[in-house]
Amino acid sequence: MKRRSATVVLGSALGGLAGCAERLPTDPTAADGAATVADSFDGGPDRPDCAVDSRSIEVTVSNETREYETAATVPYPDPPTAVTERDVVEWVPSFEEAYLSRDVLCERSGSAHILRVDYRTDLTEVLDGSGDVTVVYLRYAGGATAGVDDGGMWEADIGFTAVSYAVDETGAARVAFDRPLEPGHEEFESERRDSIEEGAFVAAFD
Repeated sequence: MKRRSATVVLGSALGGLAGCAERLPTDPTAADGAATVADSFDGGPDRPDCAVDSRSIEVTVSNETREYETAATVPYPDPPTAVTERDVVEWVPSFEEAYLSRDVLCERSGSAHILRVDYRTDLTEVLDGSGDVTVVYLRYAGGATAGVDDGGMWEADIGFTAVSYAVDETGAARVAFDRPLEPGHEEFESERRDSIEEGAFVAAFD
């Protein structure tokens, strides 16, 4: 979903007209100069949101027929019970696993059947936990690793992916990095992406 930038710009412009206008109570910048995650976007969450159940299929390879179970989507986790740094660090990897499973099985699957989606967290690190918004960097290996096409079964290796999440009491925003890096790496800050400015609103906490 698009970021709600027009409200902030308009509020700043009106505030400069010799004090003729006050910030509206609904202006996300009115309280403390910072918008909440949810108020930074127009509309609801934008994320893969299908559901795929596992089912049995028969595959014949080299004149031998075997039965396999297809991969299923992982449910999105409930919102963290409290938006503390510890809770957010636990919630982000679980949410990303569910996001990945839906992205692979519903958004970009080129195979007739995906048999396995693997997911392994490599690094979870808090980049900013000083304010109301906690920013978490997550590096993981994940993707489809086995499937069936018309040409038969296939298996694949998976590389690392890196994302960051901005999470507060209103919801979460997500952005993918161009490449996975180690925080503290000399190129990390120059390639770091802002989860709210450049990302998508992926979870609303009602």
